[in-house]
Amino acid sequence: MKFTPPPSAEQQLETQVNQLKQQFKRRQFPKKNAPALPLDLLVTISGCTFGLHSQKDGRLVLKADKAINFDKGVNVLRSVSYIAGARDSVSIAGWDWRPMHFKKDKLYLRPVAPSDL
Repeated sequence: MKFTPPPSAEQQLETQVNQLKQQFKRRQFPKKNAPALPLDLLVTISGCTFGLHSQKDGRLVLKADKAINFDKGVNVLRSVSYIAGARDSVSIAGWDWRPMHFKKDKLYLRPVAPSDL
């Protein structure tokens, strides 16, 4: 019988961290399960107000509402670029959506999973 030494403290810590990451890792749900949202929906993310522009194949396109954001004094381009670059996900209508990219005042999102998981 071959002797194997017990794992070092570093290896034990790595395995425990990996197990915890797997437990907390969110599963991605199929985009077909994403809810269909009404076109008159207004969403505020990081102080910037968006209206629903379109929803196709589960993907969501939000367009910044210029009138509301102008009244609030919000820099739309700065807010949209912050959301697309720094946010992992945003919650809209009980689902988490991942920002993919942005163009001018439009923000493109894809569904990840229901928020309550």
